Amino acid sequence: MPPDRPAARKTARPRAERRGPGRPTAGNPGQRDQLLDAATELFARHGVAGTPIRAIAEHAGVTPALVHYYFRDRDQLLDAIVEERLQQLVDAIFAPAAAPEDPVAMLVGIASRMIRVAAATPWFPGLWIREVAGADGLLRERVLNRFALQRAGALSAPLAAAIAGGRLNPGLEPTLLMPSLIGLTLLPLATSHIWQRLPGAGHVDTDTLVRHVSTLLTQGLAPIAKAPSDGATD
Repeated sequence: MPPDRPAARKTARPRAERRGPGRPTAGNPGQRDQLLDAATELFARHGVAGTPIRAIAEHAGVTPALVHYYFRDRDQLLDAIVEERLQQLVDAIFAPAAAPEDPVAMLVGIASRMIRVAAATPWFPGLWIREVAGADGLLRERVLNRFALQRAGALSAPLAAAIAGGRLNPGLEPTLLMPSLIGLTLLPLATSHIWQRLPGAGHVDTDTLVRHVSTLLTQGLAPIAKAPSDGATD
């Protein structure tokens, strides 16, 4: 009688290859960015509350399961949009603005970069106005707590000092300067579908808007010219 052969061992499937039934395979390294792009576009157009996950998946050409593969829930998706989309744009707008000696040039530079960044990123103005500036915006607290208040607060003291020192118009209120810049830059781009219907608006492009806003700022921000003394001669 032949000797007993040892029982054949079953080879365990490597843990990395195991996946639950129906779980999507994430083989495309660009899928996550594609989903973030789709989400920002739809959030800007319909709002966060008005955009279900299935709509994001359909816009990106994937299944809802793939959205959940990359983003556990809606909160994780919103966090990613704020950190990987909005914060990067804000950094690009404010990074060169290190409170130079000329506060007018600093603010005009911020406004100009904000217009150009927003014009190159069509979803940015609508998303900011709807979900950050809006009273019911679902991104507002994330944006304010993570970088917006910090950015604006860092400029408050230098701007107040510039006003007190006569380098900015004394009628200005430092805490309102950043909201005013946003109103002058992002709001026109977010509402272009309205004012472009006005007569003569067809020629307005990014350069025109930059020139227009820069003119408004330099005329309103400049310190008041001192009147000549009585002893001045011609």
